[in-house]
Amino acid sequence: MKFKNKIVLVTGASRGIGAETAKLFAKEGATVIINYLSDEMAAKSVLNEINNNGILIKADISKQNEINSMFEQLFEKYGKLDILVNNAGIVSVKPFSELTLEEWNKTYAVNITGMFLCSQKAVKLMKDGGSIVNISSIRGIFNQGRAPIIDYSTSKASVISFTKTLAKEVAPKIRVNTVAPGMTNTDIAKLIPKVSIEKFKEDIYLKRLIEPKEVANTILFLSSDEASAITGALLVVDGGQSLS
Repeated sequence: MKFKNKIVLVTGASRGIGAETAKLFAKEGATVIINYLSDEMAAKSVLNEINNNGILIKADISKQNEINSMFEQLFEKYGKLDILVNNAGIVSVKPFSELTLEEWNKTYAVNITGMFLCSQKAVKLMKDGGSIVNISSIRGIFNQGRAPIIDYSTSKASVISFTKTLAKEVAPKIRVNTVAPGMTNTDIAKLIPKVSIEKFKEDIYLKRLIEPKEVANTILFLSSDEASAITGALLVVDGGQSLS
């Protein structure tokens, strides 16, 4: 079991990529802290599936006081943190001319500021060999930004830069990497009209959506000893979508 005796925190772990990541870590022996915002039932379902090998912590990643409380609970129960997966994120669809400052700030508060605050807390609890994996998106890659999600696209570009810069600062003690998924078969994708999904598939060289577990597998690889020489890296999991 690759992660036996490891303490792992996954933000936004009640569904989608976060839920699959939590399940895979637990399957490999880790104790998992499942962070969630509002869907307690879904979070409990994940905890039940991993045989209660961990705990639930409700916290809004956009609020510093709730992040502080989450890490206090984590430290009180486990005394350390080995792996942080900054997965929590939001996306809204609105034309640039209609986007409000409040909406812009909210996207950044969750997608990058929350990541900064969680990482800052995490590095204080990590010993040598710690790992941070940040979830970006192909929309954050050069020339891949998409209208009408300019706030999401630019925040995910910030995640990539944040990762590379933090990797320099916390080396050699801690490794920091990024995963950039393409269109993934999550609950959000299910809300997109079928005709639009088919158009997305046309632009993906593998001609299908990415499954959350495929992204989770990449996250686990970057967190494992098998990736011990990898830091500051960006791994794209998109079926070739960004090649279009």
